[in-house]
Amino acid sequence: MNMAKHPAYLPRPAGGRRPRFLLFDRAILIVVRRLVVPFLLYLLFLVTGVLVYMRLENLPLTNALFWFVHPHAIDYLHVRTATKYISILVSFGVFAFEIWFAERILLTFLGHQGREVWKSMMNEMNLERIRDHFIICGYGQVGRTVIEQLTRSHIPFVLIETNEGLYRQLLHEGALVIQGDAKRHSVLQEAGIARARGLCVVIDNDADNLYITITAKALNPKLKIITRAGQERYAEAMRTSGADEVVIPEFEGGKLASQLVEKYAIRL
Repeated sequence: MNMAKHPAYLPRPAGGRRPRFLLFDRAILIVVRRLVVPFLLYLLFLVTGVLVYMRLENLPLTNALFWFVHPHAIDYLHVRTATKYISILVSFGVFAFEIWFAERILLTFLGHQGREVWKSMMNEMNLERIRDHFIICGYGQVGRTVIEQLTRSHIPFVLIETNEGLYRQLLHEGALVIQGDAKRHSVLQEAGIARARGLCVVIDNDADNLYITITAKALNPKLKIITRAGQERYAEAMRTSGADEVVIPEFEGGKLASQLVEKYAIRL
């Protein structure tokens, strides 16, 4: 699917943040699109009814339009029988159109597109309210493990992910998530870095992790930073740049494996 053409998709502006009024405008646009066909048919029905009233009763346009909008104004004692039937037809027709309009609006807000826009709006509002949270950069294998543990421990977090598909999936699951590049100041600010307690960078790229560490420390010097490194030389650079903890998954995995080997070796 081309996400740029999806009705509920909003491309992220250069500044990084989606203004909430654009999300609201998108919701209104979806409603308008769904109402185009009913509105055009209703307009055709209105014009037809007004013309019939004008022809049957020799009415001026204003009076015929008033009869259509307000059929109770018709004096049934002084109109033709055909006009009475037309009035009944108009009343039922208007009622049917009202039901149709209501059905289209309800389906818009209760349907998939409406729910997606609503979740995006709620996500934006929750991002503005969150405090003392952790910002997680990256939703790879390590990032998923971190998110699962934070969720179990009820620790508030905001996830930054570049992949649009993962962003939409996480948004659907109710996670606080931002789609963007964590190396951008604007994306980190949208994630509430000034109000955050800590940052966990687990992207599978040492250069990106180092850059994000430097950027985050500049934006919030009090931030506790935990970052991932694939090589020891990068780990040292990250510590020098302000990382409080540096995790090397390969090293930690090897260390754990050696401890298990020692455990079973002692039993021999």
